[in-house]
Amino acid sequence: MIHDSAQERFRSPTGALPCNTTVRLALALKDVYLQTVYLVVINGQDTQTIEMRLQEGVWAADYTVPSEPGVLWYWFCIKLGDGAKIYYGARSGQTCGVGMTYWNEPPAFQLTVHDEAFTTPNWLKCANMYQIFPDRFKRRDDGTFERGIAFHRKKGRDVYVHESWDEPPVYTALPDKEYYQPCDYYGGNLGGILDALGYLRDMGITVLYLNPVVEAASNHRYNTGDYKNIDPVLGTAEQFEELAKAARQHGIRLILDGVFSHTGDDSIYFNKYGSYDSLGAYQSQESPFYHWYQFDEYPEKYKSWWGFTTLPEVQETQQDWIDYVIEGEESVMDTWLARGAAGYRLDVADELPDETIERMRSEIKHIAQDNALIGEVWEDATTKQSYGKARRYALGRGLDSVMNYPLTNAIIDFLLGRQGARGLKQFLVSQHENYPKEMYYALMNLLSSHDIARIRTILGTRIDPHCLTREQQAHFVVSEDQDEAGAKLQKMAAAIQFSLPGTPCIYYGDEMGLNGLLDPFNRGTFREKDKAMQEYYKQLSNLRQKTDALKTGHCVFYRQGEDVIGILRFCVDGKDAFENVAEDGMYLTLVNRCEERRAVAVDLFAQEQLMDMKMQETFRELEFKTVSCLLDGEEYEINEGMISLELAPRSMKILEINWI
Repeated sequence: MIHDSAQERFRSPTGALPCNTTVRLALALKDVYLQTVYLVVINGQDTQTIEMRLQEGVWAADYTVPSEPGVLWYWFCIKLGDGAKIYYGARSGQTCGVGMTYWNEPPAFQLTVHDEAFTTPNWLKCANMYQIFPDRFKRRDDGTFERGIAFHRKKGRDVYVHESWDEPPVYTALPDKEYYQPCDYYGGNLGGILDALGYLRDMGITVLYLNPVVEAASNHRYNTGDYKNIDPVLGTAEQFEELAKAARQHGIRLILDGVFSHTGDDSIYFNKYGSYDSLGAYQSQESPFYHWYQFDEYPEKYKSWWGFTTLPEVQETQQDWIDYVIEGEESVMDTWLARGAAGYRLDVADELPDETIERMRSEIKHIAQDNALIGEVWEDATTKQSYGKARRYALGRGLDSVMNYPLTNAIIDFLLGRQGARGLKQFLVSQHENYPKEMYYALMNLLSSHDIARIRTILGTRIDPHCLTREQQAHFVVSEDQDEAGAKLQKMAAAIQFSLPGTPCIYYGDEMGLNGLLDPFNRGTFREKDKAMQEYYKQLSNLRQKTDALKTGHCVFYRQGEDVIGILRFCVDGKDAFENVAEDGMYLTLVNRCEERRAVAVDLFAQEQLMDMKMQETFRELEFKTVSCLLDGEEYEINEGMISLELAPRSMKILEINWI
């Protein structure tokens, strides 16, 4: 008894489906004495039972998915000859792939249904992204920093200026202060980013994601002071426009951090400390911003983000707020798009209602269809629930993409031995099947960020930084052996990252081998450290940039035992996975995580998950010749579609497969 949701024989078409699509679902049974077989489909509170028919050796049923986007679930019920029932559903903890039998109602297979008009920007699918924490990346000494510091001090804000670029970040309260404040500055600015555009272009970068650049009373700027002004520590609106224009000339777009679920209490909108000339909501109920906020007892008790009173929450469906931020003339979003931004990454997207995200999408797409909207989501975005509601932002009417933290965790778990290649392959297949294709190929695939420890540190030290106090993290020293081990594993992680569909994102300095635990230690200053690592990232990034197969090609995943994972990307017959014109090419990435050599044999003719029957026939018609490794230059023969080689301990190969 078998159903594999990732094989065309059992589910056609496979993957997420546009609304109103008819899908054929099949179950193969052998030597089972039965009366009949049913397909059970669950859509919210509704359950539909469909009798299946024996067709070409399998029990099958056609089902037309609803006209509204949503996530459906299904399993099979088999009524045996003696009247008893058994069930076939997904394996525990999984939502796709090969299932198993149960005596009771089983875990269900997932079937994602998305808006049939859903598209994401082609440039995003093909992008190499680079994330910059502006204060810590590059500095241009043109007086901007000094003027900005004077501005903040004039407003009465605490400011600590680092005397050296090489100093560690401040992590404790300043003298005479009770609490730690993220108010230490190094002086990274827009001018520094502008000066680095040549470096970024040569690295193969096509998108910069900037942590917040608008005025705020902190170095991270997630406590917005003024949505429409650049923080003077970074520069001016004119300098931002200059940066955006120059970046485009280098083939690079800018994505801004949109922090819209809350503002700072020290802002023109709330103005708790009277720092601004505006009439803030804290000062008067006559303030034009009063209705943005929710007060329990005016003015001291108000709803704030996760209880942090410095971050008063806004009501994201309140019309005055909607007009100011999204839809009004000269709205916040329109202002920055007009200044040259190509879209937004929405901070804490789960805190924003779906209807608000959809209005954001409508607005930015109205300005330019290829503007992008990316969400900070830490879990599977297709099944995410927040505040008791199933979120719909991954179903075609909200976000283009999300930060793929589940992939980050899966790669780390594989490389550190917490799960094997079987588990990683299952995860990769599930993301391919459960996300709408347009979003899957645009997922923001990251290994580090400003919110998690740097990948080299995690892989090299094998510690959970959440188990360490901030004091312990500050004094933690990565040994030379740990750093060397981290470097080897980081290269393997990056090989996986750049070989998958989606947008690989480099956190600034990762390409230089920077270390760092949690905030603020993951936000150290950019510096040259490991030039060999930088050259490796440059090689990966430029390979992807010039190769259609690694951007929008089809993908199939392999495993050899529990230590080797394989990723096959390909375009054949001049078409990519979207049936768009593309240059033919085929690439196989192999990663061996263990400390021993591993013999690997990959059969390109084998029936694998995600390899449809038409593509399998095409492969059998190709005359494969040789395989060459793009990292070390070694060449291998292909014998009847079989690639056989050995992988050195803790190593990877990116193989170009040649045919005529």
